[in-house]
Amino acid sequence: MDKNWKGLAAKLPVQPSGALKTETLMNVYDSNALGYPLVLYHRESVELADEIQQTMGPEEWAHWERSRMRRWGARCTCSNCREDFIAGYYQGGIVLTEGPDGQTYEGYAEPGLDASVYFNGETITCPRCWTTAEVTHRSELRHGRTFQVLQAEVVNVDRYTAVMYWLVRRWQDDIGSDTTNFVPYAALVVDLDGKVRRFRAEMRSGDVKEAVWVPCTYSRDPMQLLYYSWEAENHRKVGGWTFNYGPDLDGHTGEKTALDEYIGAEGCWPGAYLHVWERHPQVENLMRQGLAGAVAAAIDRQLDCAATKADLCDAPPIPWVDWMEVKPHRMLHMSKKAFREIRKKNWESEDAACWDRYHRQFPKADALEFEHCRERIGSKAVGHLLEMVAAGWTDLVPARVVRYLEKHDVLQDGVQLLIDYRKMMRDAELAETEETLWPRDLLAAHDRIAQFWTGRAKASYQLGFTSTFIKYRELEWTDGELCVVLPRTEEDLVAEGKTLRHCVGTYGSEHCSGKPIFFVRHYRRPERSYYTLQINMTKAIPVEIQLHGYGNEHHGDRKQYRHKIPQKVRDFCDRWEREILTPWFADQKAKATQTKPSKLKKVSHEPATRTA
Repeated sequence: MDKNWKGLAAKLPVQPSGALKTETLMNVYDSNALGYPLVLYHRESVELADEIQQTMGPEEWAHWERSRMRRWGARCTCSNCREDFIAGYYQGGIVLTEGPDGQTYEGYAEPGLDASVYFNGETITCPRCWTTAEVTHRSELRHGRTFQVLQAEVVNVDRYTAVMYWLVRRWQDDIGSDTTNFVPYAALVVDLDGKVRRFRAEMRSGDVKEAVWVPCTYSRDPMQLLYYSWEAENHRKVGGWTFNYGPDLDGHTGEKTALDEYIGAEGCWPGAYLHVWERHPQVENLMRQGLAGAVAAAIDRQLDCAATKADLCDAPPIPWVDWMEVKPHRMLHMSKKAFREIRKKNWESEDAACWDRYHRQFPKADALEFEHCRERIGSKAVGHLLEMVAAGWTDLVPARVVRYLEKHDVLQDGVQLLIDYRKMMRDAELAETEETLWPRDLLAAHDRIAQFWTGRAKASYQLGFTSTFIKYRELEWTDGELCVVLPRTEEDLVAEGKTLRHCVGTYGSEHCSGKPIFFVRHYRRPERSYYTLQINMTKAIPVEIQLHGYGNEHHGDRKQYRHKIPQKVRDFCDRWEREILTPWFADQKAKATQTKPSKLKKVSHEPATRTA
């Protein structure tokens, strides 16, 4: 038993490494990761008369004093350059003149064609240093404003490996001060017996260099404990950043943890990973054998999407790993031969989870069979087929579907086409024979049944469309070039399908039952159909089902040619899902949990990001 671990308290550093400080400060100020610089302002009377350019006698001076004009202006201070300047004042905001190049200029101004009003919370370009800053009234910073985020880094102390946690603290006040410092917060140390120990920093004066490390009874993950930050909901958040450079762990207590592999796989929750390793030391075998990315993603995804205290866990479960086994291939329920091939493929967490489902539904299947399907159609499509098999469509076995799609050269997006075709055919109560179930020309058969459904009278879903629009309308968004809009009526959905020559017009029921359709269109022409996006909102996190444009990316007389989705459309949808959809979904989940009778306290969570 390691009885000397408490002696590390005197050896732990009280300030981060120089490289971490440099990277973090660049992130804070260059990307505004902890708020923007501020343009602080308050109302002040300003003089509009020109300066005196000549010598005047007493009478002339008295006349000039009587004729001076004064107006309410704003005295501003930029917290970035610490310079003062004068601007106009209008209804609680500041007025700045804008030049033809978009640059703002200081000086008294009134609203007009060449001058704009900026209110609290809006960003402007400082006319002195040309830095983007947030307009803020001084009264709002009477007591200062503090932004904080945890920053983790791995260090070696003697023979021990430790994860040090620093609070990166940015302080802003009403006189224009804007400072950032690093405050010691906590440390997780792997002792000589392989146990994870925690220390907390105790500040006994205002000087961080005099901080004292105190051993703790419990080894809670510091990133999963609430801490203060002004911008967070209820001013409390969890999570933080992780420095993606670390020392060589050979000869130290972290050597067998594979913590370096986790950091190398861009893992953001090193404390959670150490707790997984402490509970399941064999996780090192997966990390060293090509599954580091999958393990890191499985841990991080659960914690990144946590919306309540119940979603947090010191050692997040990885459900696709059999912890009763030690050897990597047995932990994943596959043969040695299959594992030797698959370890080279850099599986993601979704791939491993999909294989776990595949194995459970087809216990005798070999992992190489699954890998063949995954490489041809992707894990998402394989997962859709597994759902169909579980729902009773027993002939849609992934291996058989892949052979069929390969034979007819419709591998890309062929799975969704086949599923849509099957559903429409069954809803139309058409005869299900071998020839109709597996048509020779899938695209033509799909178009025929879609056209049949488009012209067929169906019950109106208008009530469901209205409620769906009200529920998801906050997700409508634009980046200035493209936009996401929701269909208002079933006719909108049918028209979209007719224009783009695909089957979205038959998706009214799915749209109203948790798998809504979103239209991706040009911002300047939102009435023109462009691309169609479907999201599954019924899972623990929102999952994209499909994104398609004209003819499901097929064109020609018989749709014999294929084109690609433009990269700007793909990037736009990814950004929308990351910046708009995921935070909105987490907020809705938190609100739903809060309304239920429970003793759990709500946790405001900020997804973990990286500084380097």
